[in-house]
Amino acid sequence: MRLPVQHDDDPMLPWGTVTADFWATTHQQDDTTDQSAPPVPSEPAVREPVADGGADESVPPPPQPYQQRIAAVTAAFSTAQDSEALAAAEAEAQLLDQEITAQYGPAHPYTINIRELRGWLAHVKGQHGVATRWYLHTAGLQGSALGPRHRMTRESAHRAAHTWNSITDYEEALGLSSELLDVLAASSGEGSAAFRSVLARVRKLRAGRPKEPTRRTVS
Repeated sequence: MRLPVQHDDDPMLPWGTVTADFWATTHQQDDTTDQSAPPVPSEPAVREPVADGGADESVPPPPQPYQQRIAAVTAAFSTAQDSEALAAAEAEAQLLDQEITAQYGPAHPYTINIRELRGWLAHVKGQHGVATRWYLHTAGLQGSALGPRHRMTRESAHRAAHTWNSITDYEEALGLSSELLDVLAASSGEGSAAFRSVLARVRKLRAGRPKEPTRRTVS
């Protein structure tokens, strides 16, 4: 069963814009207050995490060749209709993920950042379930490194909610909803607009769930 897609005026937009300044080293103070639905563009900002507790600490950029390759991947975000460019960007992002993970480890900010980009790339390609899984994954990494209420954790969770709202497959949307609600509850709270919006959609999905056909028994 196919579902209607949530539109960009819904209160689940991610925060910021992806640019070539992916490895920018200026950070904001951590803010643990809930900001569930800021009026922002539709692409996520990908920034290095700040230190636990909100200290303003810079993460140095990786070697220049990595920066150039990342910029090439982000350039594909504006070519949503070019399947060849998106496929090339996806292959390059996967290779970058493998190389960066091998060099820096799975919990390093560089690794988390490239996986955030892989999530948005999947979203651009229309693979919204894949994108949601990537953002749930990065939210988990951010939560383990920085804490569940850290700004970076919350932003990853919001991006997971945004991409989940675009899922049109009924079973896939419901299948991801429990984990998504758990992540939003931990990062934003059950009283946040983010959590309430997802919960409302889940309830609508469950209420409209098609019933299993009754099987006839042959006597």
